[in-house]
Amino acid sequence: MNLTNKEIAPLLNISVWGVETARYRIRKNLDVQENNFLEFLENLSEPAVERTN
Repeated sequence: MNLTNKEIAPLLNISVWGVETARYRIRKNLDVQENNFLEFLENLSEPAVERTN
């Protein structure tokens, strides 16, 4: 959705710090090394290329 932490916080009714903490925990659990978390999520939504045998 490409929203900032400040835009997400009121939608979830949590603080900006809460959004940052949640994003950190998701990155840690998924072992994301990329700096741009949005880019990582966008790559997940791309359909996989089917292999023909």
